[in-house]
Amino acid sequence: EQQQWWLEQARALAAQGLRVLAFACAPHHQSPDHPLDEQVLLGLMAQLDPARPEVIKAIATCKHAGIRPVMITGDHPLTAKAIGSGIGLCEPDGQVVLGRELEAANDEKLRELVMQCSVYARVPPEQKLRIVKALQANGQVVAMTGDGVNDAPALKQAHIGVAMGITGTEVSKEAADMVLLDDNFATIVSAVEEGRLVYANIRRFVKYILGSNVGELITIASAPLLGLVGVPLTPLQILWMNLVTDGVPALALALEPGEKGLMDRAPAEPGESIFARGIGRYILRVGVIFALIVIALMFYAARHDAPWETMVFTTLCLAQMGHALSARSDLPLFQVPPFSNPWLIWAVLLTSGLQLLLLYVPWLSNFFGTTALSGHDLLICVGFSFLFFLYLELEKIWKQWRQKVAAHS
Repeated sequence: EQQQWWLEQARALAAQGLRVLAFACAPHHQSPDHPLDEQVLLGLMAQLDPARPEVIKAIATCKHAGIRPVMITGDHPLTAKAIGSGIGLCEPDGQVVLGRELEAANDEKLRELVMQCSVYARVPPEQKLRIVKALQANGQVVAMTGDGVNDAPALKQAHIGVAMGITGTEVSKEAADMVLLDDNFATIVSAVEEGRLVYANIRRFVKYILGSNVGELITIASAPLLGLVGVPLTPLQILWMNLVTDGVPALALALEPGEKGLMDRAPAEPGESIFARGIGRYILRVGVIFALIVIALMFYAARHDAPWETMVFTTLCLAQMGHALSARSDLPLFQVPPFSNPWLIWAVLLTSGLQLLLLYVPWLSNFFGTTALSGHDLLICVGFSFLFFLYLELEKIWKQWRQKVAAHS
């Protein structure tokens, strides 16, 4: 009866998220080599190792981002459940799997188990490796954290092994792919957000560069086919567009800050192409629309005996400035903070100013083979360029409206 009382006390303390130690002594212990028989329980000691305040928010962010955090500990299952529910990892009545259950489960059963449970208790180190392998067998991308020597096999097996920089052993650091210098779980979540931002900016860069280049390619190829005498762009003008008109705004797009819902999106599929999720279709669609607008300008200028080559060159360059601004976000531009990326604004102003210099500074005009446009012709170029920008924004508004309709239906 007394033993049962002590067990109940220990369980009550563990259920509060405390780690419980039992102290005992052997009054008649003869020597260190003598077996410890007839020990007398002196009492229990409970200690609290609280989670950092930022962990709760980090766990919630992970769940919104489609990332499932899992806790593997050697603590008592009641302690693990209390800590897990306290940080939002599981429900107060959620499932906790013990290490002995993992040992008894075969590989097929374990694969089912790891997809349902997020808290493991009393887990020996060798079972951590089995958990990682079971998650990978289910097609999951696994990041594993650890600090001990026994964690090294699991860290090595995981897609991304993360060792603790402060408390971690040298063996764990050597086995890991990354070392967490502050031993803070929230830092991992911040790294995920930063990685998503880099990937999103790469996609913006590709959308802008290739969408514009497809339009330029169609425009240049169409002039001889349409019966126009001469070519729209000289090699030097093409080089100018590739290095300056394309390059400067594209570099500024790489500095675009993260959008508000960046961590609310589902993770990218492993091995996903950079052209996935509509990027390839966007490049072709926008390239064709871009070319059609410029070809329309080409016909208009040629029929009115205007310097159509220079007008095509100018329209291509100015229209890409609108494309760069629109490529900042999948949201309509009026829903994006206008000065969140000042580098892009400066890049657009600088590139537009340089383009005007090519038209109106005589020695630059002679060098690049351009003609000084009249105010009327320049306004026509600006108008056609704005028409392309308007199409890009209307397409985003239409897409957003369709998504709202689909959500309410």
